[in-house]
Amino acid sequence: MDWIKKHYDQFALALLALVLLVFSVLLILRAQGFGTQFSAATATAIPRDKVPPLVLDRVEEARKALDNPPQWAEADSRAVPEKKRGLLFVSERYVIGQDGTPKKPSGESFYADSLTGTRIKNTWFIDNNLPLLDPGVALQDPDGDGFANEDEWRPPGTDPNKKESHPPYHTKLFVKQFIRVPFRLLFKAYDGDPVKDTPEKFTYQLDTIDFKQPSQFLKMTEPVVNTKFKLDKFEYKTKPNPSTGESEDVSELTIINVETKEPVILVLNRVTDSPDYFMDFLYEWTTPHSIFRVKKLQEFVLKPNVTEKYKLVDSKDGRGLIQAPDGKQIEILPDPRIKK
Repeated sequence: MDWIKKHYDQFALALLALVLLVFSVLLILRAQGFGTQFSAATATAIPRDKVPPLVLDRVEEARKALDNPPQWAEADSRAVPEKKRGLLFVSERYVIGQDGTPKKPSGESFYADSLTGTRIKNTWFIDNNLPLLDPGVALQDPDGDGFANEDEWRPPGTDPNKKESHPPYHTKLFVKQFIRVPFRLLFKAYDGDPVKDTPEKFTYQLDTIDFKQPSQFLKMTEPVVNTKFKLDKFEYKTKPNPSTGESEDVSELTIINVETKEPVILVLNRVTDSPDYFMDFLYEWTTPHSIFRVKKLQEFVLKPNVTEKYKLVDSKDGRGLIQAPDGKQIEILPDPRIKK
């Protein structure tokens, strides 16, 4: 140690030389293994023609999440109205009742159907995102399909916010007027005694009421000239006449259409309604409303489906019976909202 202290500079130089010698040896050893370590990098690469497919599952999941972001969901008020929640930052709706206190609208009914008078529950307007507090909401048409909200509420019910979802067009059809047409043939007289003789022995007189034509005197089963009818049967009838107190002859002569087999009953000396009546219909789908006339058994269409044909098949007490394109028969009534 004394020597190191006395020859400190020589010791430091010797130590540095030793360190340099050790590092030199290490560098020589690493240089000898350099070729082995980088042989893989210098090797000839084997060509590969097939590229592995890209895995895009995570990208597709991210796209779907972007298209359908999380939303605040409300409870189904139709199932459990009292458990319906409000929006995230908006409380459930309340309205001021008749007693001046706030009430939930789910248990109320502000509007009645103008056609049937049936009350429409407020929940129906709320569930369809319609402006409940707008006094005219029942008659509004948000989807522009020609049907008011109350039309789409009526059973079985359609979506008032989707144009392709609406009631049948015939639900906007109403009877405007039933038009009777006098039958052109008048049963004027018959000869013979109904008590003693049979109808086949009688001669029946028929006149026309629409234009001058000679009277026809026909036997039973004979055809009526210039018509599609023939005589079918006769029934002798009487009834008391209140003005005279005597019995009045109201016998009936039945004639039948040889083509349609449809009978017409002619009462003695009385004008009979023709089976070929007319009916005026009011169609409220169009704006303004349209009125059109249809003859019995005549086909007609309802806009906008001009390819689908309906037919007037019968009428009773001012009510029309139409046949739909699918063959179903539908009764058409007057619109009760229109005062006569």
